[in-house]
Amino acid sequence: MDRDYALLLPAVVSKLFPDTATREHATRILSSYGRESFHVEVDRVRLGILKLSGADLSAIEIWTKLACDDFRDLLVEAEYRLSFGKDRLRESDPEMYEALKKTEREQYDAWIAAVLAV
Repeated sequence: MDRDYALLLPAVVSKLFPDTATREHATRILSSYGRESFHVEVDRVRLGILKLSGADLSAIEIWTKLACDDFRDLLVEAEYRLSFGKDRLRESDPEMYEALKKTEREQYDAWIAAVLAV
C-alpha cells in the first residue's frame, strides 16, 4: 500500500471519528504535534498516533505528548516495534531482519486497510 500520509491522515480521522464534534476534538489534540520547528513528518507522526490510539481520545493525548517530546519514540512504537534494536540481527541474519521489516509494513498496511474499510 502506498503511504501518502497527507492523503491517508484525513481519511483515517474521518473513519475513526464519524461524529463531527469528536473528530474536531481529536484533530485539536493531534494539532499539538506540528507546532514546533523540530516537529517533522507531521502527517506521518499524526497517523502513527492514531495507529496506536484508535478512537481513544485519552490515548491520543498520551501519544501526542510523547510525539511532541520526541517523535522518534512514537514512530518506533507505531512502525518499528519488531525490528527496532535488532541491529545485531541485521548483521547476523539479514533475511530474518528483512522478514521482520516486511511484517511491520504488512501490519501497518493492514491497519490502514481495516480502518478505511469501515
